[in-house]
Amino acid sequence: MTDNRRTPEREPRRPFDCRPEAGKPALSRPSTACISGSPPVTRAKRENGAMTNSSARLYRVIQIHPSLRCNLACRHCYSSSGPLRTELLPQTLVETLVVDGAAQAYDAVSVSGGEPLMWAGLRDTLALAKACGLVTALTTNLIPLTARRLDGLARVLDAIAVSLDGMPQSHDRMRGKRGAFTGMARRLPGLRAAGIPFAFIFTLTEANLHELPWVARFAIAQGASMLQIHPLEEVGRAAAALRGQRPGELAANAAYLAFMRLRERVGDRIEVRLDFAHRAVLRDEPWRGCSDAPTDGEAIRLADLVSPLVVEADGTVVPLQHGFPRRHALGNLHEAPLRVLASRWRRDGGYARFRAECEANLARVTADRGALPAFNWFEAVSGWIGEPSGTAAEPAAA
Repeated sequence: MTDNRRTPEREPRRPFDCRPEAGKPALSRPSTACISGSPPVTRAKRENGAMTNSSARLYRVIQIHPSLRCNLACRHCYSSSGPLRTELLPQTLVETLVVDGAAQAYDAVSVSGGEPLMWAGLRDTLALAKACGLVTALTTNLIPLTARRLDGLARVLDAIAVSLDGMPQSHDRMRGKRGAFTGMARRLPGLRAAGIPFAFIFTLTEANLHELPWVARFAIAQGASMLQIHPLEEVGRAAAALRGQRPGELAANAAYLAFMRLRERVGDRIEVRLDFAHRAVLRDEPWRGCSDAPTDGEAIRLADLVSPLVVEADGTVVPLQHGFPRRHALGNLHEAPLRVLASRWRRDGGYARFRAECEANLARVTADRGALPAFNWFEAVSGWIGEPSGTAAEPAAA
């Protein structure tokens, strides 16, 4: 199914959190917490059904991985994407998902991969999402963003997240390709000229915090609206290629302090977010980590309970993040559309089991009042560190 309607007129750009697992809320408290990209199963405010913060609207996001094909084979890739991958979702299935997602009260779509710019259905899918009233974003290494592709996307894309892994040499090493930084940087002038807001995502490891000031200066100089600092998780290709490099407790909390100092220094020149949670905040306000919304009633839709909702390249639908434990999967889009999967998951107790496990995991990691405050919320709530069961092995080179 291809959307043949006229592309809607471009609306004013709106802020959007667009990291690889895009749309997760940025929740902050002055001087005490910045939970950005963290607890995504969020409580609806009693007054208006949506939780917001001072800097940006909170979007309820469907994150789609339509393909695992990529021009690079990055060492830290959580989906083990690369040039040899052939997994691909049919465009008609993805477009049905977008329509069903809007009906389930999701208001944003973020496309990842793989490299989404290499997926033939990208523009039509984003145009359909815009026609459904959704905000659109994608995460990219930017190298394939030719002028022709950019022209086709400019009217249907609200935000772009660009991967940036440190200084040029570090970026190339993480990307597994000499010249990857140069290939990314040469696309930035066209992106600025198109007027599409963009952010940089910096993957934090055990050993690269010292590169953060350079990354911040580069992001500001290039006109980025946001810098998002995301901790490495040893899943996908990183489980082997970067074993032992995920930020440990000391590195995570050093990053938290560096983030607070950096945010003060840059002021309003760029928004800076850090994808760690703060134990004290979640201990005092657990609804930031697990939804306390009622589970029954026609007025409660899937987006009220789970955001982001992640669709993997094999059609599996999971809450929160790529590779989330399969015991909590809603099902597979090859077997039934999202509206059916969502109804069945709630009816058969899938959501109740998911919520109970999230609550138990968060209670466990926040119980120790003497522990250092910053931690990786996604590792904690999923209950795993290492290769998730849903990540397929990548094919061997010919």
